[in-house]
Amino acid sequence: MKTIILRVSILALAMLFLDNCATPPKAEKEAVPKKPEITIQIASINLANFSKRIERNNITELVKILKSEQVEILAVQGISRYPGVSSRVDFVNELSSKTDWRNAFGEMQNISGRQTGNAIFSVYPLLSHQNFSWDAVRSTSFEAALQATVDAGARSVIVVSTQLPPKATSREQAQCLKMITALNPDTANQLLIVAGNMPTDEIIRTTNSFAEVPPHESVKSITSRIWYSASTSLQMLTTRSVETALGTLVIAQFGVLRQQKH
Repeated sequence: MKTIILRVSILALAMLFLDNCATPPKAEKEAVPKKPEITIQIASINLANFSKRIERNNITELVKILKSEQVEILAVQGISRYPGVSSRVDFVNELSSKTDWRNAFGEMQNISGRQTGNAIFSVYPLLSHQNFSWDAVRSTSFEAALQATVDAGARSVIVVSTQLPPKATSREQAQCLKMITALNPDTANQLLIVAGNMPTDEIIRTTNSFAEVPPHESVKSITSRIWYSASTSLQMLTTRSVETALGTLVIAQFGVLRQQKH
């Protein structure tokens, strides 16, 4: 009798073992997307083709829009300044005084008291900034790029406000983009956002590992585009545009992930 019970027990255990082996393993849960450590709102506007005189009320209205849209970093291209001329409103000084934002200005040209350049404004501290021109590009006249490293808290972000040579060939545009890309030696960890009259050639953009903030459907023509490094640490969340008296303001919200420690 004991022998029969033992054999039945062994048979039951064997059947249980085979049943467990036949059961397919449970599918692994899909990875949950990481939430951004912080979000930043960046905007860009190009004043190069603005032919009228900029008045104080134009800047006041722009500041209202920036605050309403909760913009934290602003890239501006093609600014005209008239140092020492009291009758002309200084765009950089006026906007900074109305917002208390930090600013960096990069000169492109200074002739007969008229100074042109690009600027970056930020609610965050600017750790460093530098200005460089397209001297190696044949079609350039006075265009340049301003680069600033912004301390956004969880991560630092490199922001570039640039005016590319408007008559540059595709090869020259690619040359300019290579120079901008070189500002980001650590592409895996450093985040790069570029704003300005960027080319529409998708090959140039993707070759330099950039993604583009898509323009809003209502915008017929864009004079300032926003590109960003195609990094898993930088996520484009939303985009929109606002028409102002000074031109189209392109706005993008990015999610920034904390840098992973190795």
